[in-house]
Amino acid sequence: MGEIVALPAVDNMTAGEAAGQIAGAGWRQVIGIGVTAEGSLEIINSNMSAERALWLTEWARRWALGLIGDEI
Repeated sequence: MGEIVALPAVDNMTAGEAAGQIAGAGWRQVIGIGVTAEGSLEIINSNMSAERALWLTEWARRWALGLIGDEI
């Protein structure tokens, strides 16, 4: 796959600021997971296979749990 870069969690960035950073990052594939104003889960992704989306979300889960370490 590619290099995994684990950035620190940010608790003070708005959704608009995060979307702006994502747009400027030059990523080829992206998956966005969010909660609407009504409280519904919404997922938006770029062109990718279901397997790739699962891989990205699994790595995000591991990062959020602090499980990413020397295996990268």
